[in-house]
Amino acid sequence: MGTAFVMVETDWGRTPEEAVAEARQLDARLEVNNPLAGNRDFFSGKSLAELAREQGVGPVEDISVFAGGIPEDEDVDEMINEIYRLREP
Repeated sequence: MGTAFVMVETDWGRTPEEAVAEARQLDARLEVNNPLAGNRDFFSGKSLAELAREQGVGPVEDISVFAGGIPEDEDVDEMINEIYRLREP
């Protein structure tokens, strides 16, 4: 399945209402089965419980799945200090 990309030229002379109307027309022309286009669920404001239920995920039963992110020969404190140092302006 391909992904549809739409390029919209900006016309600063248009009112916001005209721009919204044009966007809706473009949206209506996109493929209905395109998972990236026209999916209104993205902004529906679902709870974490609803999202987890829809995605078929549950609580983590084995905490070891989170292990292994930091090599054993690395000092965690040094790594954190380096991260903060790199974030300084």
